[in-house]
Amino acid sequence: MPNAECIECTQSFTGPSADNNVCSACVGCGQCTFVGDGVCVNLTVTENVNSDSAYIQQKAQAAFLGCQAKNITACQALANMCVMETYAYYTSNSACRLYSLFYNQPLSTTYTPISTLNSAWLQNLPWIYINSLGDVNNLADVEILTSTEIPTAFGFKGANTVLDLVVFKYDVNGTFLGEENANTGILQLCPDQVSRKSAAFVFGTSYASSCTLTPTSLQSVSNYPVMFYELNLRYTINNEVRLFPVPVTVTNFRDADGQSAEGSVLVRRFFLVDNLSRSTLTTTTSTQSTPAIRYASSVSISVTLQPVGNGLIHPPHLTITYSDLNIGDNGVPVATTAPVSTKNFEYHSGDCFMSSQISLAVLGSLSVLYSFFETGSWRRRQGLQVIDGTSLFMFIFYTLSNLANVFFIVMFGFSAVTLIFYKGQTTVTHLLPDPFINYLFLLFFAMAFAFKTVQILVMIFMQSSMDIFLVDWERPRVNDAEGKVSIWRTFFIANEWNEIQTCRKLSVPLQLFLVVLFLEVIGFKSLALENPTTAINTVVTSSSDLYIPPYNSILRFAVASLVYLVIAFIQVLYNIAIHERFIHDQIREFIDLCSVSNVSVFILAHNHYGYYIHGRSVHGRADTDMMQMNAMLKKEEENLTSSRGLDPGTEQQTYEIAIPVKFRNQFDKIYQPLELMRNQPAARGGSSPMDSKSSENVRAYSTMRNFLTAFLDHSLRDLDYFIKDKMFLENLMDTEFREPIEAAYFYNDPGNSFTNVLFYGNEFALLLFEVLLFNIIDYSQQNFPLAAILTYICGQVLVFIREFLGQQNLATKTLVDKRFLV
Repeated sequence: MPNAECIECTQSFTGPSADNNVCSACVGCGQCTFVGDGVCVNLTVTENVNSDSAYIQQKAQAAFLGCQAKNITACQALANMCVMETYAYYTSNSACRLYSLFYNQPLSTTYTPISTLNSAWLQNLPWIYINSLGDVNNLADVEILTSTEIPTAFGFKGANTVLDLVVFKYDVNGTFLGEENANTGILQLCPDQVSRKSAAFVFGTSYASSCTLTPTSLQSVSNYPVMFYELNLRYTINNEVRLFPVPVTVTNFRDADGQSAEGSVLVRRFFLVDNLSRSTLTTTTSTQSTPAIRYASSVSISVTLQPVGNGLIHPPHLTITYSDLNIGDNGVPVATTAPVSTKNFEYHSGDCFMSSQISLAVLGSLSVLYSFFETGSWRRRQGLQVIDGTSLFMFIFYTLSNLANVFFIVMFGFSAVTLIFYKGQTTVTHLLPDPFINYLFLLFFAMAFAFKTVQILVMIFMQSSMDIFLVDWERPRVNDAEGKVSIWRTFFIANEWNEIQTCRKLSVPLQLFLVVLFLEVIGFKSLALENPTTAINTVVTSSSDLYIPPYNSILRFAVASLVYLVIAFIQVLYNIAIHERFIHDQIREFIDLCSVSNVSVFILAHNHYGYYIHGRSVHGRADTDMMQMNAMLKKEEENLTSSRGLDPGTEQQTYEIAIPVKFRNQFDKIYQPLELMRNQPAARGGSSPMDSKSSENVRAYSTMRNFLTAFLDHSLRDLDYFIKDKMFLENLMDTEFREPIEAAYFYNDPGNSFTNVLFYGNEFALLLFEVLLFNIIDYSQQNFPLAAILTYICGQVLVFIREFLGQQNLATKTLVDKRFLV
């Protein structure tokens, strides 16, 4: 013949000859037909193949009969086809169905399962399912994940610091190609240096790698030949090397009903790229090709510690997700990119978080009970007799405030313990928490931030709505015909109070600068890497051939919070121990200024509770010239004057006060005309509304000053007060057990509790808010400098709101025109 011609043997009961040159009658097999790969099949016993893949359609029956004839390579080839189908044995007469005939009850009674004929032969068959062909009701699949057969104790130092994973390799025809260590990067599709890929198997290190491959390269068999793998953990027991089969979960697995069974079925064999079996797909209606590539778009390995600790682990677990890439009629892939990710997550069973959950339950319950007590104390200070909507709101407010503290303390403790144990252990007892615990951690973290934000906003509102009045003790001189005193001292004290409303025990700009310095420049953020042996400056000094693991959100929270709180503690300690004692104390200086100016400060934070700063001058007057003022101060330095305290013979100038109902009624009665004037509309014609308001302000100011000075001088017959010390429990629980029914109580307050109505006395709440804000911004952006900038901006917004509202309230309540508040 001038040209060679290849034909099929179409006549019944014929097949190719031994040299594949002619068609010849079948010999010794009875009625048969050629079905592919030169195998003659007995028609009465043939199981038809129904596959979307032309490759499997052509090869499966031949591999099945070869395996039936105890050809191990044919069995391997049939097993590979089942893996190509991603174990989809629910499809009628798929390769997986043919493979199942050797293990389960056969689909056709013509065959007897080989497993019942020869158990030794079964041991030589490909082991692609962990147990009985993916039976989701088989508990043994789950039990292998909690097996304790591996005796090797892993650690972060010394021996056994690497997972010794061995890969068995097979080609598409079922030929065994030997074994290879996984740390060579054989299981990682993303191109990278081997030294960086091997970090995926360092015990305790979380590895993450992602890239985008070109579908054209995946299509090339020369670049990505079809290979099949089985993963094993190699360990030694009694000087004998053993292999433990690593179970695999294929997320694309479908059960017998075609439903997703992800996580329920464990298998053994897998592939990374299949550019062969799906290169020619067939449909039920035609043989028109619809080419596609199937590849492993996500590969992850997880390791779980045994509860006994000491570095013992349960078997590693491999999870694979496959994706398909369609190819057009021109043979070019339709998609332009093929995303790939490889990860390993090292985590434990969450025993540490279980302790945190118990702490949350106990402390959370106690915080709610304490909120009941705080609400009762607030109602007593407000003088409320019945439970109303405001009481319910305050209970919710106190509950949210206390829960925010509890959530932060527990989450910070959990993260700090995780950091210390993970980075500091030699024999492994703790690994990083699993993703579900990360989710719970984030949930409580977000709730703590939300609750703390509510607390700060309500605190600002309450501080900006309190009652405050400046009591001027100055009296006109005897020879003063007009009988007037200067108002500038009152204006001066009002301005000083306005300035200290937002003073803090720490400098926020310095705080954030030092936090970023330690985290970014010095490199403390390296401690948040998912690597147990990370040095502090790893990220700063890392080289290109060194793998840098990803940051862990829990470790990052722990590192950032520790650095933030330690720097804040040092700042506060320096401020209290050194700066305020020897350099500048704004609070103490304000109290001294009140005494020099002969002005007291009367504050009612609640209807029947507040604070008093006694500023009455021991010299009797303060409206004088410089020479006389210096003389009076020198006289006081030489102890030639009486004490500054409200109680004679004492130096105590600050008090907590509890006032009776009749005092509050008289106090409100003085302000009542001003309230009425603010609410009534402006009158037409007549005198100017501004003139009426000014005259009413002057009248109210004089009346209130006369009332308070008379009260403080014990000059009111039906209103008096007693100076006492609080009991220990009252100080501890910040409450008062005595009811001010007939007389008021002034409690000695050496701790300057009046700062509770300032930012200064709420440093802990503000600090926690800033820590949570800093961390939640960093969690979303993974950027410490940006978190510092935004935290500072948000802090300044709160300061602006507090100053603006506080100034408005100060002008309203002290009757000082806000034009004098600068």
